[in-house]
Amino acid sequence: MTETSIEIKFASEVISDIAISLIMNGANTSRTLKNTQRIANALGYDADLFFSLSGVVLSVRDQKTNVIHTIVRAIPHIGVNFEIVSEISILSWRVVHEKMNVNSVNEEFNSIKKINHYPKPAIWFFVGLAGASLCRILNGSWIEFFITFFATVMGILARQFLTQKKFNIFIIFTVASFTAVSVVNIFRIITGLELKSAFAASVLFLIPGVPLINSFIDILEGYVMQGIARGMHGSMLIFVIAMGLFLSLFLFGYGFN
Repeated sequence: MTETSIEIKFASEVISDIAISLIMNGANTSRTLKNTQRIANALGYDADLFFSLSGVVLSVRDQKTNVIHTIVRAIPHIGVNFEIVSEISILSWRVVHEKMNVNSVNEEFNSIKKINHYPKPAIWFFVGLAGASLCRILNGSWIEFFITFFATVMGILARQFLTQKKFNIFIIFTVASFTAVSVVNIFRIITGLELKSAFAASVLFLIPGVPLINSFIDILEGYVMQGIARGMHGSMLIFVIAMGLFLSLFLFGYGFN
């Protein structure tokens, strides 16, 4: 293998890593293409990319030698982190203005990948608070407020546990929805209240807002296949959320007596 081939192969791996990180952390197709192509062009390459929901095909051509390298990569489970998306966008402009080489880009990118989400206790508290607040907006009582907070936190814990165990995402969302609604059902039996607002708000933390919004943006910008794929994925997630809710209501007999 020649030195040029080794260089373009390494550059392809770095650029594909960047593209995958953008997609899995919540960037839409247009933003992903602009950032990756900007980095590729600054490094002396032309990059053509094709995205699907589960993978990316990247073809990189050396602008001087016309050597071409194509790489196919799978996209792992999506976990939104807009700070990573923002930092990669900043990096793409730095590559242009500072004329960074591929090794420097790789080092900077590896640092960006280490950016963590918020601490888990903070996520539990604020997402639970958001769900409980939505319950109040839906005219729920203060009792329902606290029940929704607890149910949402339990649903998040179930989701995080199954995610760490690498379960299928549809199973994760079904179980998380079932857990949250079951908590509300348990409190319904204990208190004798209907808790309708709590039932509605306890699963809202699972709604896949980012995939659905990106689906709409992709279709508007002409990336129809990517948009449809994201839209179908988001719709399936909503379906399994409803399935988990239905299973809990059915097992606890709410509305079936």
